[in-house]
Amino acid sequence: MALGAALLAAVLLVVGREPAADAVRVLRPPLVLAALALGLAATTAQALRWRAVARAFPGAPVPARRRAVAEYLRAQALDVLVPGGVAGSAARAVRGRGSGSGGMRASAAAVVSERAVGVGVLLAAGAAALATRDAAAALLAAVVAAVALAVAAPALRRLGPRAGAVVVGWSALGLAPLLLLFVLAANEVLPHLRPGALLLLATAALAGMAVPAGVGGFGPREAATASAAALAGLPAADGATAALAYGLLVLVAAAPGAVLLGVDVVTAGRATRGRPEPSPGPQQSRGPEASSGAGPA
Repeated sequence: MALGAALLAAVLLVVGREPAADAVRVLRPPLVLAALALGLAATTAQALRWRAVARAFPGAPVPARRRAVAEYLRAQALDVLVPGGVAGSAARAVRGRGSGSGGMRASAAAVVSERAVGVGVLLAAGAAALATRDAAAALLAAVVAAVALAVAAPALRRLGPRAGAVVVGWSALGLAPLLLLFVLAANEVLPHLRPGALLLLATAALAGMAVPAGVGGFGPREAATASAAALAGLPAADGATAALAYGLLVLVAAAPGAVLLGVDVVTAGRATRGRPEPSPGPQQSRGPEASSGAGPA
């Protein structure tokens, strides 16, 4: 959390406070609705990727489609709200562990593998976007993408080529709405950006959010996007403005998951209040009969 705050402060120190003020313009009703719709589309694709990967681990229960989407919505809200950005994935692994032996290990392996596939596909797209602008940055993105896909490789091998291709396809389908959401946010605050620059900044922003630091991706996302803007020959402030605007829409997209978490808290509270008090044992409470020797009350 401190690292994310330090990165964000450093970016704003370099580019000034204007990007933060400009980014707020993105919170208009049409873009808010677009964030909710695109966020749900991305979450659905990622949840289906999770179901597909879970089949590679015999001890990991495969959730039903609706439950998988609901769990992923909860997880994304936790990832946005809790420092570090991994609390939601951890909670998803715990809630989906099942009751069999080795269930927790298999559930965690499924979550790690499906997240690794998503990061690998994202950074591979980033490497392609950087290839013509900065060879060193493109190579770094390709290396990290290869590492992420290597983490997921055992699960993909167990699934086989056809099912593995389906997992990669769900990853691509989950990435597309997020890229589109970034483009909408950037066009709102920086209408002069060209498509090639938008793609580069979008992949940089999403890659920055994969860094487990800060809250809701703030900090690493702005640092990565400002750096990508400089690589594209744009002012660093443009990258920071686009990243902050996108971050605000990401918070909006996490609202359905936050609502589900709130419902969980209310339901759990009602269940706790409605639970009957345990009956006192013979040694805890005795009635008048007990005190007179007639036996426990």
